[in-house]
Amino acid sequence: MNLPRVARTLSQLHPMQVLARPIALAGRARGRGPTVALPPSLRSDFAPPSAPFVAFANAERERGRARLAAIPEGSLLHVYENAYGYELGADPAVPAPSVWDGPVASHPFPASVRARRLAVATRLGRPGLEAELARACRAIALGLELHLLANHLLENAIGLVCGGAVARGLEAEAWWQLGSRLLSWQLPEQFLSDGGHFELSASYHLALTAGLLEAIELSQAAGREVPELWRVTARKAMAWAAAVRAPDGTYPLFNDAALDSAPEIDRVLALGAALDLFDAGATPGATADDQPTVVHLAATGWVILRFGERAWLAFDAGMDGAAYQPGHVHADALTFELWIDGERAVVDYGVSSYVADRDREETRATRAHNTVELGGVNSSEVWSAFRVGRRAHAQIRRIDHAPSSLAAEAEHDGYRFLQGAPVHRRKLQLSERELVIRDDVTGGRTSVCSRLRLDEAAFQRRSIAIEGLQLAAERSPGVWYPCFRQARAAVVFSGRGEFRGGWHGGFRLRW
Repeated sequence: MNLPRVARTLSQLHPMQVLARPIALAGRARGRGPTVALPPSLRSDFAPPSAPFVAFANAERERGRARLAAIPEGSLLHVYENAYGYELGADPAVPAPSVWDGPVASHPFPASVRARRLAVATRLGRPGLEAELARACRAIALGLELHLLANHLLENAIGLVCGGAVARGLEAEAWWQLGSRLLSWQLPEQFLSDGGHFELSASYHLALTAGLLEAIELSQAAGREVPELWRVTARKAMAWAAAVRAPDGTYPLFNDAALDSAPEIDRVLALGAALDLFDAGATPGATADDQPTVVHLAATGWVILRFGERAWLAFDAGMDGAAYQPGHVHADALTFELWIDGERAVVDYGVSSYVADRDREETRATRAHNTVELGGVNSSEVWSAFRVGRRAHAQIRRIDHAPSSLAAEAEHDGYRFLQGAPVHRRKLQLSERELVIRDDVTGGRTSVCSRLRLDEAAFQRRSIAIEGLQLAAERSPGVWYPCFRQARAAVVFSGRGEFRGGWHGGFRLRW
């Protein structure tokens, strides 16, 4: 065991995570699911739902079906997601199978997602879900994930609110009140001032934003007073989602993000618009013209440089995740993705695994991202499946906005532990048909490797020319994962060297 690494990891935890861990383990060891006896009755007097709400429920059913088909059967992730209840769309004729014989059905996270899907199905007219909903909400209330916090605890809160909204009686009121109090605590904690979720994954951001919207709709439909905090948070979260919406309707894959692990941005925005919580015209950077635009999501640390659909770039130059929950962090300081003529061309590696194996190690490693690796080690000390010890700290130093080009410059200190404490500084300069990447490393003496990963098909279609700046660009085959475990061919360009005291290099891309 690497005790210094463990110490660096534990030192960043929230005190509540440490205190609640033994309680969570004890509850897990009992292994008994909640009782189904005397479930609260469910409401049936809802006004008709909006078309976007119905469409969203059905889209989630289809997304969940496709996602499950891509996850290996027998894996823990498959068992978890099979318990989410995505089969519960808007069609009351489709049976809702019970999953309570499964080994993880009563775990709070899958129970939270399932409670939400059961509540939505009840709202849309599906009868006979009392027992399933009671079991799900009881599992959440008895096992709040205080040892994890972050998105898990927020999902717990949303599941309880949704269940309490569609049920009647004292127990249902207890669910709604407990969930509401958790939201009052966690929404300001987890959503940043620019609207982004503090774990800095667009996938998790969209999943949680969609859950909050469903909680608002269900509470309104039940005649409950919706706290203004929920609405304010939802508005900001949707503005953030619109800002990171790429020309092809997707989003950057920084950190643990995949295109099949969350609802589509446009469906979330449509649901928000139906609730009068989103106005596309008021969102910075969301227009479709070809004028050069910069969107700096300062709290998130992302910068969007765009020339309409001709060139659209997302630059990750901020924190590496929530301070005390870095489970979805990648060692990717100063990475970026680039869309050319509406197509993702320079790509993030994506996510190939969620278990502690070689694929997970590759998923999170610096070498898998579009950035500079020093000394053959990671810029943040990612280890196991969801652990991080030492972390990189990045910051934007300058943003330039000219009529014919846009530029952003940032630096990070993730390699300060190496001899000489080297610092990596990067400048990205974008025009309609060119991207120039300039990297400078100051201090230290070690090896250096700068990498660039492109989707192979886009590389060929767009006739992209790659030129090394003060480095020889070597080409090799690779892969990337736009959806979980679904590999696509990539082309990787890399430039290697040794340096003492400083290093300069980069790439020029033309199309």
